[in-house]
Amino acid sequence: MLLNAEKINTGKDSAAGDIYRLENGLFVRDVHIHAGIGVTVTIGHTADLHFNYCNERDFKEANPTVMSTYENRVWLKNGASVPNAVRCLDFLSDTDKTVVNGDTLDYLSYGGMELMQRELWDKYPNITVTVGGHDCVRKMQGVVADSSTRDERLATVRDFWRHDIFYTSELVRERVLVVALMNDPGRFYEVQVEKFRADLARAREMGYVILMFMHEPLATRNPRDRVTRVEDLVLPGDTGGYPRNFCDGINHEGGHWLSGGVKSNEATMALYELITSNADVVKGVFAGHCHSDMYNEIVARTPDGTEAKIPQYVTTSNAYDGGHAMRIFVD
Repeated sequence: MLLNAEKINTGKDSAAGDIYRLENGLFVRDVHIHAGIGVTVTIGHTADLHFNYCNERDFKEANPTVMSTYENRVWLKNGASVPNAVRCLDFLSDTDKTVVNGDTLDYLSYGGMELMQRELWDKYPNITVTVGGHDCVRKMQGVVADSSTRDERLATVRDFWRHDIFYTSELVRERVLVVALMNDPGRFYEVQVEKFRADLARAREMGYVILMFMHEPLATRNPRDRVTRVEDLVLPGDTGGYPRNFCDGINHEGGHWLSGGVKSNEATMALYELITSNADVVKGVFAGHCHSDMYNEIVARTPDGTEAKIPQYVTTSNAYDGGHAMRIFVD
C-alpha cells in the first residue's frame, strides 16, 4: 500500500503499470502479471544505481584509467547516487525477492565495489544483481585507455559478485522462478543456453512461471517498435538517443544493439528462441539500461505454435529524481 502517494498519469495502457511518487521523492511503478498461480508473489526491481566513487585503495593504487575517469566523470561523482539506492532498496525490502538490473557500478573501481558491498550485499544478502556494461569497464569519459582485457575485468567482477554473473535462478514462494542473466553487450552466452533449457523443463514440469531479468532489453520483433519516440514512453527519463529500433534491435547507425536483434550471434539467438517459443511459461522480461520507463511486447509463441506476446518492462535509472522502484505482482 502506498500512503500519501501522488499518482502520475502516464496516459498509457494499464499493462504498462501505474506510477506513483511518494512524499520522500521515490517513484514507484506497480505492474501486475496474471498467471493463475493461486497466490500473490511480489518481486522488487530497480536498475542503474551508478555508484561513482573512488576510495583510498583506488588512490593508493592510482590505476591511470581509473584516475582519468575519476577526474572526468562528473555525473554522480563521490557516491551521489547512494541516497537514492538506500531509499529505493529500503522500500523494496518487504517484497519476496529483489533484483537490481545492472550498472550498479558507474565504472569498475574499488570505491564502487565498497559502496555495493555496504549498500547491497551486507544489507540484503539474498539480493540478485545482474551485470551491465558499466560494471565491467574502467574508462568512463576518461582519456586514458585501459590496458586490461575484458576477460581480466570480468574476472574481477566474478570474484566480487555474490552469485554467478552469467546465469542465476531462484524459486520464489514455490511459484515464480526468477532467472537473471548477463546480456552485455547485447548478447547471450553459450553457457546460459543449457542452464535455461533445464530451468524451462523444470518450470513446465512443476507448474512454475518464469520471469526474466537482464540489464539490456530484448528486441521485440514487433513492427510497432521500429521507432520508439519520447511520447511512446511510460515515463520519460534521459530521453537522449531516440528514436530507437526495439523491433529489430539495431541502433541509429544500423549496428547491433539488443539481444535477439537481427544481427545477433548464434548463442544469443538460441537463448532468444527458447524464451520466445515458451510464452506459456515465460511471463515477463524486465530490464534497465535505457534510462526511461518503457513498456513493449515481444512477439512470441507457445510450444504448440500459438501466437503470443511476452510483456517487457524497462525501468529508468534509479539515479534520477528521488529514485525509481518497481513492484511486480504475480498472481
